[in-house]
Amino acid sequence: MAPAKLPTASTLPPPPAQQEGFGRYGATGISGGSALAHRLDERAANRGLSPVSHPRGLAVRLRYLARDEQGLAWLRLAQVTVTERTIARWRTGQERPLPTNLKKIDQAFWACRRHNLVGYYKQRLWNDGRGTRIEIHPVDQQHVAPNRRRDLRIRTINVRTDWRRVVDAWNSGDQKALDDAWDSIADSLGSDHGTYHHVSHLGFGI
Repeated sequence: MAPAKLPTASTLPPPPAQQEGFGRYGATGISGGSALAHRLDERAANRGLSPVSHPRGLAVRLRYLARDEQGLAWLRLAQVTVTERTIARWRTGQERPLPTNLKKIDQAFWACRRHNLVGYYKQRLWNDGRGTRIEIHPVDQQHVAPNRRRDLRIRTINVRTDWRRVVDAWNSGDQKALDDAWDSIADSLGSDHGTYHHVSHLGFGI
């Protein structure tokens, strides 16, 4: 499998966004494309990554990026221009980055982490042609008036052919491409596909 193409500094994707969407009549959820990205990021973070503003979160990111020249190259792509000695002081807690550099470190970490996982994710989710099963949780209707609530249920679907485009869009931070990929997946739900354009959560193993 060919390695993912490295971005340029001007196209370095952003770190994960904390997005919340609000549907008509008060239902809450996010687009299916955002939910796909959230699940992939959740797995990439190993479910326990502290924010970059936290000393532990900063140390984890810098340890990951400063372990080799490729990781340091991602910091340069994010326009972190300090010396390696300064980076070493950041890692040991002797000095703290400015807020602008914290944002750049977070961006570099996520761009590097995604790039390193692209091939693995595609292989795992393709699963030798068997695909991966997604559990689709509908939007949360707890704040919707009872007379406006719809009868929504958790749906499951096995996805085989769309994972390459999903992972590529996730890697590049292309939200439109993620939403388009989700729309293609949701079409398999038949007449219910529009109901699951926004969801509260997508569950699938990686």
